[in-house]
Formats: sequence, structure tokens, C-alpha cells
Amino acid sequence: MKTKNLLLAGAAGFGTFMLYKMWSNKKPATSPKQAIQHWVDTVCKHNPTDIVNLYAPDGVLLGTVADTIKKGRGQIIEYFNMFVQKKPCGEITSIIEQHDGNIATVDGTYTFKLTNEEGKVDEVPARFTFVLRNVGGKWLIATHHSSKQPNI
Repeated sequence: MKTKNLLLAGAAGFGTFMLYKMWSNKKPATSPKQAIQHWVDTVCKHNPTDIVNLYAPDGVLLGTVADTIKKGRGQIIEYFNMFVQKKPCGEITSIIEQHDGNIATVDGTYTFKLTNEEGKVDEVPARFTFVLRNVGGKWLIATHHSSKQPNI
């Protein structure tokens, strides 16, 4: 019985290791649209360090719920340290990409679900603009502006 349990535990551990290796060796997004989807997926995991690593070192963020402009990864991570407390997860609802060479602009809309102070989930529709730079085959966010959709 112990041998069977050890074999099962070993197989499970090996499977987990292989999944980790596949995930960690994932190729970077090959298009600006994929880079933005990757950003949304990363935000949903609530890890500020992983999120900020998608920004250029000198990137700029005008966040949806920020009261100031954030410049550089040091200030951007301050925003995401706060933002992930709301357990955000978003979905892109429209997207337009324009790029020429190593610079791209991606505009669109997304809806984020955010947990408020009472523990209820609010849906926040917002619009965005990302300016990305292709650095060594990886699209990094140079500028990101997000604002709530107006209630008309």
C-alpha cells in the first residue's frame, strides 16, 4: 500500500512540475492584442509583481481608480498593491489594435469585477488605451490609461 501511495504522489509531483515548466516557458505574446489579454489574465491572479513586470521600467499608468499618474514600476506596483485588494478580474469587451514596427496602440473596453468593502462584487465597465513597445520580442506596456465608462 505504501509503495502505491508513493508512486501516486511521485506521479502527481512530476505532473505538477511538468505543468510548471510548460507555464514558465510560455512564449511571450506575439501580438499587442495577446499582450493585453495576458495583462487581463495576470491581473485576475492578483499578484502585483507579475502585473508590474508587464510594464516597461519607465512605464506610465493612469489607473481606473488612481488619483495620480504613476510613473515607473516602483509607483505602478503601489497602485496594484492597492488594486489587487479588490480581487479584480476583467474581461475585454472590445479591442482595436494598431501597430507599426515596435510600437503599438491598443484601445478598447473591458469590464472588471471588483469586490467592495462590504464583500459584494461590483461590475465596473471601463475603457482603455495601451501603448506598447516591443523589446526583444516581448510587448511591454509603455503607457496605460483606463477610465470608467461614463453613465449616460
